[in-house]
Amino acid sequence: MARVLSGRALLAVLVVLPTLTAWNAAPASAAGVAGPGVYADEPVDRDVELARLGYRNGVRVVFSRDEVSGDWGLRQDGEMGRNVPLAYDDKQSLLQTYLSITPKSVPVPRALLSEPPAGTPTPPELAYRTIAASLVVADDLTVPTSSAMSAAATMTCWDLYWNSYNWAELPGYPNPASVWHPAKTYYSSDFGGMKMYSYSYLANCGGYARHRIYYKSAGDYYKHHDYEVAYGHWQAVKKGSVHRYRKVHYDGTSGDTRNGKYVG
Repeated sequence: MARVLSGRALLAVLVVLPTLTAWNAAPASAAGVAGPGVYADEPVDRDVELARLGYRNGVRVVFSRDEVSGDWGLRQDGEMGRNVPLAYDDKQSLLQTYLSITPKSVPVPRALLSEPPAGTPTPPELAYRTIAASLVVADDLTVPTSSAMSAAATMTCWDLYWNSYNWAELPGYPNPASVWHPAKTYYSSDFGGMKMYSYSYLANCGGYARHRIYYKSAGDYYKHHDYEVAYGHWQAVKKGSVHRYRKVHYDGTSGDTRNGKYVG
């Protein structure tokens, strides 16, 4: 069953409403796809990469951990009309996700072994894997097939990725740039309070898209993800580990698709 929620069934709504707002309220490995933001307005926590993976269909996947917050991260970057995010199942640990999308020949980052909560059974697949203490880099990987990944072949501008979701905004149809999305911040406090994870999908079908994700500590929000998604590309991000207040911010722009949720 397809994991991608098609936006085509919603186009009748878009004919009536000019804007669909909230419902329910480079690293080298990714050159040309998404670039980390360097801005004077806000610092961003250092993201320590654990694995950098490249697939034959053009998807780039990075597993990481924040140096300051300790939150884990999974970032997937790809191209509209060419591919889809590989990992979807939010019920999996990042370790399980890693094991499901990599072949046995690719080592497992040692740090990921401590990602599942204490008491979680050790995945039997680990018995056949090499453990690496340093960054794992692998390219030209075959695209995996499993129940934890999308069954769709490519993303379009009118596809949503996270389902269920706390928010979803689609571009205009048939011209994506015909709908302007103002700057918008989605707070976990508006969707139940502290959450373990932020999930956010951003697709750029208009020319500019900036993707920022934050967590709250000691009364202040700190940024631990800031990327500009290139035109004609998408980015799907999972960040978290423990219950915190969180927020996701999108800049004002036209032609983008915004979709996300808070979990846990």
